Amino acid sequence: MQVHLDYRKRIEGFQARLRERGVDVLVGTRLNTVTHISGGFVPWRSAVVVPAEGGVENVRLVTLLLDYGRLAQESWLTDVVMYGGPGMMLMDVVAQAVREKGCAEGTVGIESGSSAYLPDGFITLEEHESLRALLPKAKLVNANDVIERATLIKEPGEIALLQQAAAICDMAQEAVAENLHVGITEQEIAAIAEGVMREAGSEFGWSFTGGQEVASGYRTAYPLGGCTPATGKRVQRGEPVLVDLHAMYGLMLGDVAHNYVLGEPSGELSEVIEAYTHTSNYLVAEMQPGRSLGEVAQAVASFVGEHGWSEWVLPGYGHGIGHFGHEWYPCVMQFPIANNTQPDYILEPGYVQEIAIVCNRPGVGGFRLERPLLVTETGNRLLSATDIEPKVIDI
Repeated sequence: MQVHLDYRKRIEGFQARLRERGVDVLVGTRLNTVTHISGGFVPWRSAVVVPAEGGVENVRLVTLLLDYGRLAQESWLTDVVMYGGPGMMLMDVVAQAVREKGCAEGTVGIESGSSAYLPDGFITLEEHESLRALLPKAKLVNANDVIERATLIKEPGEIALLQQAAAICDMAQEAVAENLHVGITEQEIAAIAEGVMREAGSEFGWSFTGGQEVASGYRTAYPLGGCTPATGKRVQRGEPVLVDLHAMYGLMLGDVAHNYVLGEPSGELSEVIEAYTHTSNYLVAEMQPGRSLGEVAQAVASFVGEHGWSEWVLPGYGHGIGHFGHEWYPCVMQFPIANNTQPDYILEPGYVQEIAIVCNRPGVGGFRLERPLLVTETGNRLLSATDIEPKVIDI
């Protein structure tokens, strides 16, 4: 798949944002920032040093020595250096880069904060103290917001890659549906999906949540949802099966959760299916340009309450999606939480939300929706072709 990403334009726009914030140089440690700026798969603790002036050639990636050789070739940045060993720890090399860029006495942006998303990569206390000691005349300021705004609206090429990543997940969901049977284990289901996705071009198994998440029976219905890494549990007749698949293509993430039932569902389970399906479709309809995320969350919460489903449906209706390292912010909720939600954000064309519904009835069964949704000029478009309604498998 041939997709053009204008990295030069991306970096120049990012540098303009730094100038607007009064930041002379950014020391970016978040996985999101490192990926967005370097254009490379950077799994080790690394940093990008981005001066507000000087163009693309003035940007440096500092990465672990054992991965330096690969990233020197694969990153689109031309200035890639290594760290590791005595006197060459990460902040030693970063501080030297800041000095070389002429910013040792200027305003240095860092990325500080906290998040429920483990790989976020905010600067640590030790790193902060080291940088402050190495650059005693610099003013350190939190510039965490710069990357958030820069990645909120997706570039056309990024949207194409997101759709391809979702299509890879769709292919795997079809393969899962064809192979589901009584007695298959959750781990076997995950293996089928992973094999299909790798053959289709997926680059990464998204190990943070246990790779491909699969749950069946009681494991689909934990009270507040949560992570469901596949286990050796065997699927039984009449059970719901939750299959939450994650792919990556061109550093852009695919995330498609779909649900199945082996055999005709019971009356109680049918009630959960109805609540899940109607709420999911209502959420899609509410994601319109010009509305705020808080308004969407309020509308869905009211819809759920009016139908008496509040005890089943988790009061959070989506999270961020993007490239490797950008999978949490912002969530669709009514209340502001730092580095997590932004309820006053007004939906704009080019914004992509990973919409989500978790509808769980402990003792009966649960269902999970996750689909990438693109906001357009006139409405929205799902980037995944997988149906929303759970699929009943004849057995």
